[in-house]
Amino acid sequence: MIGGRVDFINHQQHPASARHLTHVPRPNVENAIILTVMETTSSRKRPRPVVSCLRCREKKLKCDRATPCQNCTKAGCGARCTYNQHPHPIDSPPKPKRAHLPAEVLEDGRRTLGGPGAGIIEDLHQRVVKLEELIALQPDAGNFGPIRDAFVQNPWPPSDSNSSTSPFLGTLVVKGSRSRYHGQNHRITLLNQFPEAKAFINHCSADSTLVGLAKEVQFLQTKSLASTTSPESLSGLDSSAELQNLLSSLPPKSACDKLLEVYITNLEKTLRIIHVPSFLRLYTSFWQQSDQQSVPTVVPLLTAILAVAISFDPQTTSSDDSSSWEYLTQDAVKSLQAWLSKLPRKQRVDFATLQVETLLLLSYQLRLEPPEELWKASGSLVRSGMMMGLHVNLSQSSNLSFFQAECRRRLWITIVEMDLQASITSGMPVMTPELDFGPLTPSNLNDADFDESTSDRPSAIPLSEETDSIAQITLAASLSHRVRVMNTVQHTSPRDNLSERVKQGQRLQEYISEVPSHLNPRHDAENASPALVLNRVLLDIFLRRPLLCLFRPVITHSTPEDPSFHSMQRACLDSSLAVLSYQDYFDPNITGLDVVNPNAYWNVFQAFCQNDILWAALSPVILPSPFSFCSQAPSKASLSRLVDNTLDSLTRRIHEKGSNVKDLLLLTVVLQSARFRGSAEQREQRMLQGAKSILSACRQYLLSKATEQFVSSDLADLAHMIQPIEPIALHSHSRQRVSTPQFQFGDIEQPPSALAAEFDSFVGDLFSIGDESYMWNM
Repeated sequence: MIGGRVDFINHQQHPASARHLTHVPRPNVENAIILTVMETTSSRKRPRPVVSCLRCREKKLKCDRATPCQNCTKAGCGARCTYNQHPHPIDSPPKPKRAHLPAEVLEDGRRTLGGPGAGIIEDLHQRVVKLEELIALQPDAGNFGPIRDAFVQNPWPPSDSNSSTSPFLGTLVVKGSRSRYHGQNHRITLLNQFPEAKAFINHCSADSTLVGLAKEVQFLQTKSLASTTSPESLSGLDSSAELQNLLSSLPPKSACDKLLEVYITNLEKTLRIIHVPSFLRLYTSFWQQSDQQSVPTVVPLLTAILAVAISFDPQTTSSDDSSSWEYLTQDAVKSLQAWLSKLPRKQRVDFATLQVETLLLLSYQLRLEPPEELWKASGSLVRSGMMMGLHVNLSQSSNLSFFQAECRRRLWITIVEMDLQASITSGMPVMTPELDFGPLTPSNLNDADFDESTSDRPSAIPLSEETDSIAQITLAASLSHRVRVMNTVQHTSPRDNLSERVKQGQRLQEYISEVPSHLNPRHDAENASPALVLNRVLLDIFLRRPLLCLFRPVITHSTPEDPSFHSMQRACLDSSLAVLSYQDYFDPNITGLDVVNPNAYWNVFQAFCQNDILWAALSPVILPSPFSFCSQAPSKASLSRLVDNTLDSLTRRIHEKGSNVKDLLLLTVVLQSARFRGSAEQREQRMLQGAKSILSACRQYLLSKATEQFVSSDLADLAHMIQPIEPIALHSHSRQRVSTPQFQFGDIEQPPSALAAEFDSFVGDLFSIGDESYMWNM
């Protein structure tokens, strides 16, 4: 890869040429010397003495050798006309020319010539030997076969820091005419940091037991997860029909009241999108049917709010609301997309339309859309906001009221924050340009402090006091720096300008330490509401993500001898342990949340922080283990228990949408490889046992969930299809970790039917390398 361009070979269309190109012949030393050698015995011209004055020699003029010469006299600089005191130059080695070697040299390319030419041949010989060694170190490309994936990993060049080639920290995977880039947070990039685990997973397809387990887990997942469909593409027509569809599908007022309160309580803190009192006035007027002109504004905005809030209450307790809940979880987003696609040009730049688009992006994240889709949507949102001028400082403009300007600032900071987090999650560049967000930051005010009639700017409340917007303002204070940090991460190599990275990281740590105490996740956590704890946790993680992205690559490319190595290592470990500890606030098996549906907060936390949890669990393995430099460093046993607890919590969520068995497999294999220090064969056996154990645990947990929805005939099919396997107990530091208890089928003897046939035709692709599946490599 040169200059960011990738040339790929289609192995399927040209298998012969692909095989030819992947086997590079080793260069021959004799041929290289015969082809390139410098002639040292060619004739030289007689050196001529330097007799001109220095100025004439420099100007390449004919000098009359007088003192001063005629040229210097005409130029008015006769006083500076001087001559070289040593006109006869010192003999210097001649410039070599290319020539044919004599026959005796052709017979032995390593023969040493007399004179200065001997060093040149030895130098060429050493260069060719070094080239052979470099080629020998590269893996044999022929081992991958014609349909293997072509990896283009992060090839940080050994050139200097002034190289114009921008490095990337992720992994580019090419499959024929398709290619996909995975950021440094993706499991593919993480897997590349563990060669043994990667080699093991690449050969898992050879183990029939493991493949069978994987197929059973994936099949059971298809029975547990709700399918998602992409929105239909609609032509640009009038939006009245789509608006009428949104209006007719709107849930009853009681359901809207409930979900609107859920949204305001949980999400209108860190990510400010609406001004609550003004929207409530429109909302009340709409239900009183006294203001039909508000329908084009209120109905789409209300529907988007409800589509976000439904993630906190996905299951209704009332049968009367079941149809409304089904609409909000399945069709509401598609209806909003259809309405947006048919908006006329002028309405596309309406502020309420931008609010709807922002809420849609938030709903995508809570619905666990892929990171690359979130990044594309956030980039489009940034461009829409800039098209409306939200990135421009309009504090001195008289065309906007204070209410309008303040709402625009709130929404713009939210859009930039969401774009920054989407870029970190996907490993892609930040779409927001580097701006001074100081004038664009909203004031620390409560929503009740201003409305549409406010003419003068109210006095801002001190940051030490709690307000409706304090969380957003705290994030906005570091927004410019965090955007700058992520641009550094994306466009520079970890080996370049280490001191600048350390300074940026130290400033990020200062921002984290400057967060008001009442916004700390641990501040009165036992008495705080789950909504308040959630917003505190999100604020802390949003601040820590750029710090981890900045320091992680540096640690893997530095040595403990670097002065700043231990401080960066400690910062990464502290942030990772903080992320893992936040699970305890929402895990229903650990905390007893006093809410109707405690699983809802657990799911929302996972939707926001799923990638963070995976990386944080791998941090004790990736980061070098010695922590002797700090007396308060955690022990290996405590770190291992923390990772085990994370594995258990991820296993219990295997039936939920967004859960991926690959994350569990990656974490288990890496953990077993790091724990066991025996021979390579013993480590491979340990990784195999760990993989079978975690797949068995996932399978048994999915089977326990299957009893809640399968009929007896389906359970009979499962009894015939799936053979029980005893879970493997893995010991770590004298602690036994046993997988989820197995589900027992009992004495079911019914013959298999449709479900068994479906299982037989099901194609498990967890370890597939086929071009038709985006698995580990895509």
